[in-house]
Amino acid sequence: MHTGNVVAAWVMAAVDRFATAMLSTGLDQRELSALTLIGEHDGCSVEWLRGRVGLSQSGTVRLVDRLASRKLVRRGPSTGRGVPLHVASQGRAALERWWQARDAAVADLLTGLPQSRQQVVIDSLAIVLLAGTRRRIEADATCRTCSWAACGDDCPVDRSVSVDGQDP
Repeated sequence: MHTGNVVAAWVMAAVDRFATAMLSTGLDQRELSALTLIGEHDGCSVEWLRGRVGLSQSGTVRLVDRLASRKLVRRGPSTGRGVPLHVASQGRAALERWWQARDAAVADLLTGLPQSRQQVVIDSLAIVLLAGTRRRIEADATCRTCSWAACGDDCPVDRSVSVDGQDP
């Protein structure tokens, strides 16, 4: 058995299941990422969001425009430093659908493993996520489709952020 093949096959199975789960929300990955990040950082700006979704400023504006036109996101009044973004109630419902679909996909990926072995896989992945350090923007991008409240203070990605890696 070749390690690269096993890991790549499992990752591809995960990507395929997550893509199917995303389709059930009616959102593509960038839209879902933006919606998640806005939901977890209520009042963030397009500029803050831009680096976390990997788009140019104009691309991020167009992404937010699409979400706003679908009534998933709303813009607040300008603060003089930007326009705060907020998840609308329809956006919150879409996120709930995503989390349920994502969790079902994960359960499907772990099917066949006894609970004790599932925990070993989860603990091992957490160790891998802790290895190395990240800047805050990279950590936020890594967790761009997570339900952040589910990890609370025990997020391995959050703990991997270096003290000097904070955004300016």
